[in-house]
Amino acid sequence: MKPSPTRPARRGPSRPAQAGLFRPRQFATPPTLILIPHFSDPALREELQRQALQRHEFLHSTLLAFDRFAIISGFLGYPHLLTLLGLVAGLEEKEVFFLGSAGALAPRFQEPQAVQVKEIAPSAVFRHFSRAGALPLKRFSDRSFPAARGVSVDVIQRETPAWLARQRRRRAEFVEMELFPLRWFLGRPFHALVVLSDRVEPSGIRPFPDRQRFNGEFRRAFHAITRCIPHEESHPGTPVLRRSR
Repeated sequence: MKPSPTRPARRGPSRPAQAGLFRPRQFATPPTLILIPHFSDPALREELQRQALQRHEFLHSTLLAFDRFAIISGFLGYPHLLTLLGLVAGLEEKEVFFLGSAGALAPRFQEPQAVQVKEIAPSAVFRHFSRAGALPLKRFSDRSFPAARGVSVDVIQRETPAWLARQRRRRAEFVEMELFPLRWFLGRPFHALVVLSDRVEPSGIRPFPDRQRFNGEFRRAFHAITRCIPHEESHPGTPVLRRSR
């Protein structure tokens, strides 16, 4: 039996029925998290590092803390990302934003462009995570970011001509690696923007040549996220980058 569309999807392991045996010390962060797998633009990364109130390197990744949000960056795929989130205290209370890159599947995308993710579908092993064919995400009010359906793959090089044909029949418009397992793990919708960096075609993957436009779209998407973060008046002076006990 398929779950009712009016009911939220079954929550993932971020809310275990019993406490796990492994209890690492966790980080207290501001009420909003921005998850960024990779900064393709070194200038933006360096700018944010200069502006951050605190910086911490952990598990080959970086956490930058600001007044109202924290950025976690430097991960690839869902195992690394979910491990990092396991070290965030009070994750179930955090507002989450995601900004990454993706490969275009739909013919309408022919150049680097930031799109908002309206729903994400599973592929390969992710199909065993949830009975739902796709899970919804939150929508931005900014109409300059077209809404698109995505599909997540668990490892690189999953794309084959047969796989591509299946995803186009499913009306998937881009492919990436983290969103479906993240949505399942959190058990709730969140906001996500991805910047299209290449086209996936039956003959292979064709990178978009305009890197300057890609970086510009990435910056535009990042600043749209920071504008979307609500002012947390009920959390003045939220402690940042502090080990919780």
